[in-house]
Amino acid sequence: MTIFTMGDSTMQFNNIYRYPQTGWPQMLPLFLKPGINLENFGKNGRSTKSFIDEGRFSALLKKLNKGDFVICSFGHNDEKIQDPNRYTRPNVEYVNNLAYFADEVTKKGGHIVFTTPICRHNFVNGVCVDTHHDYRYQMLDFCKKNNYTCIDLDGLTMDLYNKLGEKESEKFHMIFEPNKFENYLEGKDDHTHLVPEGALMVSTLFVNAIKNTNDPLKDLMLEPEEQDEFDKYMLKD
Repeated sequence: MTIFTMGDSTMQFNNIYRYPQTGWPQMLPLFLKPGINLENFGKNGRSTKSFIDEGRFSALLKKLNKGDFVICSFGHNDEKIQDPNRYTRPNVEYVNNLAYFADEVTKKGGHIVFTTPICRHNFVNGVCVDTHHDYRYQMLDFCKKNNYTCIDLDGLTMDLYNKLGEKESEKFHMIFEPNKFENYLEGKDDHTHLVPEGALMVSTLFVNAIKNTNDPLKDLMLEPEEQDEFDKYMLKD
């Protein structure tokens, strides 16, 4: 059984040459039961529109088998009104594309779960504020009307950031001084993309949230009683 993930750069798999940038599904296998595979189709800069137009969704569907799962998260790039290759109106093309994803996955016997896009580390007067606006609410409304599970990662990450505060929550993002990482000698001040600690945080929020639903995806997640047993004898020097 396979879980497919689809979305933008906050979802994509990053190799060693982009470290420490990390898509949050890169940490999701830590929470999965043995025998569950994860295949990541997330790609930097994509919106629902460009993901379809470039054939990326078709490629995912070709690999999807009956009983597989899909986790879908878009919004960051659908907002880019200056780019006609990516922009979608939230209450028109965006929601229509979500419906298309759901319909096609269902036709193949798969099961789709949606997540609103994670929030940006965007603080105004000490408060983390929403930048996704209608895209978040259109997805939530679409899923509610059509009985699809939607995990509101936008709301969950915003709530956490406001609890931790602006400075403490910087640790989740690509915000660091020059010469700390070989791939980014000039440093980074990127308040959108995640480092490993941020990816683990988002995966934890997602798993905890899905476990509080009736969605069958939760049955693929580890439970506390399934933790590995340590052989204390073998741990001795």
